[in-house]
Amino acid sequence: MQFRKLLLLSLFLLPLASHAQAPKELLLNKEQLAKYALSYKTDEVKHLRRFLNTYANKRDDVSPVDERAAKVLDTLKIDKKILKSKFMVYQYSGIIGGGKGVSIVSQDHPEVILDFWVYKTEGNACEVRDLLLQEDKRDLDEFQIVYRNYLHHKTLAM
Repeated sequence: MQFRKLLLLSLFLLPLASHAQAPKELLLNKEQLAKYALSYKTDEVKHLRRFLNTYANKRDDVSPVDERAAKVLDTLKIDKKILKSKFMVYQYSGIIGGGKGVSIVSQDHPEVILDFWVYKTEGNACEVRDLLLQEDKRDLDEFQIVYRNYLHHKTLAM
């Protein structure tokens, strides 16, 4: 009898538990969206886009100050078409050692996430100091649900 009660209880709670953990789509209010949009206009993000374009179009033209990140990209062997395509800024934050941490996700290939350290030097010049490799533990399907509105946004892309 006790076993039957446990079985019935688990059958009842299982759908509730799975429903409670279902990913929810991220919806930013106007203020949050405006603040997020500002990250795309920063010198660091603009420089990162130029770096990716230069790397994908003519690797030899990469600036010496960006070479460390370029060497890491070399080892990743990411298709140049992906690097030329649009990216969503996934994270943009200050780093303790200075500069910004800029994580980007390919709009067309969300399995490609890259974490860069971009540093602004004197005179407002920027350099990509490093490409940080981290183990990606995201559930790709959940990620695409949560960031659906921003992953393929028409104006918010770099």
